Amino acid sequence: MTKRLCKLNRRDISDNLGDIHRLVAEPKFLCRSCSRSSADKSTLCKPAAIPPASCQSKPLSEQQQCGVLAEALPITTTSKLSKAANKAEPKSATDVQMAEELSLDTIDKKSMKRAKKALKAQKKAQKKLRKVLKKSQKLLRKQSKLEHKYQLAAATVEKQVMKVQPEQLH
Repeated sequence: MTKRLCKLNRRDISDNLGDIHRLVAEPKFLCRSCSRSSADKSTLCKPAAIPPASCQSKPLSEQQQCGVLAEALPITTTSKLSKAANKAEPKSATDVQMAEELSLDTIDKKSMKRAKKALKAQKKAQKKLRKVLKKSQKLLRKQSKLEHKYQLAAATVEKQVMKVQPEQLH
């Protein structure tokens, strides 16, 4: 199965039902976009790890300590959790460090992705500009050739007219 579960149509689902059953029997990942679940991360468009059952039974303030939950919860929820934890009990230096690294990783990944996207758009625009420049240079060459041809033709006509006029005078 090459497509992601999120993109399958009815015919694909009926054709690959056995594979789909195998993937969803013991899910380890959940799609943040469409809420589908799968045992394989590559079959979802925006996968997030599902925390183990032992972490799910704990209160939210303790769930943050499970390493998997930080990936599964959206950023706003983890920031709410950190505010609640600040009120409840002071954080240790390692917890603060881990939270900073987590936020830096997500920021770095997002900014890197945006930068790559901007670079790609810039390259595309430059390519388009090069194409327009090449086209305009080609048109300029054609125009100069035509102007030169016109000047030669005009000069020839002028010479012929000069020859005809003196003959008409006699």
